[in-house]
Amino acid sequence: MTSTEKSADSSAVARLSLGLLIGIGLLRTVALALTNGISFLGFTLAGSTRPLTLALAGTKVWIVAVDVLTVVLVIKLLARENTTLAPLLTPRPVGKNLLRALGALVIVYIAFVFGSFAGNLLIYYGARTIPESVTPPIWLGLVRLLIVPITVAVAEETLYRGYLLPRLQVHLGRVGAVIVSALLAAAQNLAFGMGNLETVMAGFVGSFIVGLAFGALYLWFKRLAPLILVHWLFEAIVGWQILNAALH
Repeated sequence: MTSTEKSADSSAVARLSLGLLIGIGLLRTVALALTNGISFLGFTLAGSTRPLTLALAGTKVWIVAVDVLTVVLVIKLLARENTTLAPLLTPRPVGKNLLRALGALVIVYIAFVFGSFAGNLLIYYGARTIPESVTPPIWLGLVRLLIVPITVAVAEETLYRGYLLPRLQVHLGRVGAVIVSALLAAAQNLAFGMGNLETVMAGFVGSFIVGLAFGALYLWFKRLAPLILVHWLFEAIVGWQILNAALH
């Protein structure tokens, strides 16, 4: 049992109410929505004819700052329990964690395919409608490929799985904690798809199913390192697609 798991049974953790934990889990979504709102207002005042589309494209930049704030928040919360982020992020044993990551990659990929299919079927009744987008500049593509996958993987896994899931388990048990942590992670789609309810709902369904897989894997592995690696890979693939669009 890691020190982080032990802290989940301590009196400090027990004092965290379920409502407070859910509030902590929603802070990231609120921050992303606020940054999108600021971008939308700025583009509107600048006279843009597509302020929301540009604002959502700008999320790829804003999210780095939100990721940093997320990690700082987790560090502060762990400090209140007299523990640190180190036990969550340690890659040791390296060989075993790499093997875990390979297994997790298969499971998360299956969850991703099923989640995308379920979201498109439930919301679009088939093929997904592609929302309006803009061709990103090359510098944005590079940020999305080289920086965002790292910050997103570390921030989301430390918050939703490393910090919240064990503490939700105190109130809800293993299954309930996995479900609620997945719901909180999927709630980010409220910010990612602002202005398009269908995009929000389809993304929510897909993200929720992927979140269930990540949560179950965390309870199985008792480690974040393999999950961060898998999460980084999926984000890097999206980053490469964005950079490729910028280059062409």
